[in-house]
This record gives sequence, C-alpha cells and structure tokens, in this order.
Amino acid sequence: MPAEITILGDRLLHTGRWVTLKEKSYLDARGREGRWTYAERTGGQTAVVIVARTAQTGALIVIEQFRFPFERVVLEFPAGLVEPGEELARTALRELEEETGYRGEVTEVGPQVSTTAGLATETVHMVYVRAEERPGAAPRPDASEAIHVRRILPGEFVAFLDRSLREGRLLDAKLFVYLKEAAC
Repeated sequence: MPAEITILGDRLLHTGRWVTLKEKSYLDARGREGRWTYAERTGGQTAVVIVARTAQTGALIVIEQFRFPFERVVLEFPAGLVEPGEELARTALRELEEETGYRGEVTEVGPQVSTTAGLATETVHMVYVRAEERPGAAPRPDASEAIHVRRILPGEFVAFLDRSLREGRLLDAKLFVYLKEAAC
C-alpha cells in the first residue's frame, strides 16, 4: 500500500446473492478522510474468462448475453465462477459447454488479473481453449441467462468489430482488445 494512503476500515453496505457492496474509509496523502465504495463477489469467488478458438478454422467463439445492469445485450467471451475446490481448467470447460455447447481442451491458464480495479475486487483467469469445430451439445444456460452463441472466423475479426461498433453494440473490454489486437 502506498505510504500516502492509510486504510482506516471497512463497512458492509449490502449483501446480495452474487455481489456484496462495501465502503472503505481512508486517509489520503493530505490527511483528509475519504470513503471508497466498491463491490466484491459474495463469497470472494474468482472467475474464468474463456478464449475459445476452434481447432480447424480458428473461429473465435463468443456470446451475446443480456446483462441486467445495462438492460441490453453485451458481446463477450464465455465466462463463469469457479466453484469451491474446482480447478480453473475444469471450470472453463464446464462453463464453455454450458454457455455455448462447445467442448475442447485447455491450452493455457492465465494468471489472476483484475477486471475493474476502481469499482470491484473481481478477479479472473483468462483460460485459452482449443475447441471442437462444431458444438457437442446445445447450450444449457441458467434460467437468468439469455445467451446467443456467435462464431467469428479470423478473416472476419475486423469486419465484425467495425459492424458491431457501427451498430452501437456494447462489447466487453476484453473482447474488444482481443479483436482489435488480432486485427493488427
């Protein structure tokens, strides 16, 4: 922690099924007291974000999912919470199949990283998967999930990104960066 910041304590504001809202009290570099409100996952679970590409064509598997905070669909990678005691690779394969119907093999598990450091304590692991070319089964999303699966061929990354932005579609930052970098 920087010497300029002194944490005074935490206060619980609200606990929901998935998210807990807290407030930290602190002293800043000038000795003034402040408060910072932030969210964390109830239970402190980490998550996996699955970057799945098919083995033969290299198609990227993404989802369009209705997100309640925005009251609209967001384009994003499949993702999910790690169950207690579950290995990250197992979580990734389970979530990929549940959300998309695709099966595959994990090729890499990335380190724990922050998603929105100023807003939440949420962390994720980017998990890279080589998927079968065709889904093995129909997706089985939870009842609260409205998910549509999309496949983007490597030669279509630029056009897909341009079209999505032109149409005013909301993209998750991780997907946006991936498509932008892959197009370079």
